[in-house]
Amino acid sequence: MIMKIIGLAGLARSGKDTVADYIESKYDYKKFVLSDVLKDELKNVGKEPTKENMAELGNTLRKKSGKDIVAKMLYEHCKNQKKITVVGFRSPEEVEFFRKKAKTVTLIGVRAPENSRIKRSSEEDIPGRDKNDISKKGLEQVFSMAEIKIDNNSTLESLYEKIEKIMKDIG
Repeated sequence: MIMKIIGLAGLARSGKDTVADYIESKYDYKKFVLSDVLKDELKNVGKEPTKENMAELGNTLRKKSGKDIVAKMLYEHCKNQKKITVVGFRSPEEVEFFRKKAKTVTLIGVRAPENSRIKRSSEEDIPGRDKNDISKKGLEQVFSMAEIKIDNNSTLESLYEKIEKIMKDIG
């Protein structure tokens, strides 16, 4: 059983990976990304792991096996770890699955202004991805479940300071 999970939820390019990378480097947490499971599945069947293909596969799997299927698949890769970050929660069912599998789960919602997220992106489809994640997958509900929220609206140093405070608070 996993002892501690820090879950990260937020829209595309909000800073979730930056937060997870920082926690991994400073606090000995192992980082896992939900969408990496989809990338691996696509590679196994000889398909290109594009955002579009991952979204299509994820939607197909969720329709067939439930909204927590990607979390269940990821769990097989991380179940022997003591402390992990899970990046990219999109549905409440994914969060609830991990809450049953760990001693503690701290869910952090990461927010950033749309103009900042678009600047960070090489993709022009952020508004479309946002709408799909919010309305079809349940990201809005996941964000409301977050015990902690980070506004990533300033400098990288400011973001790191916010993470340090959170890590001090959660132990």
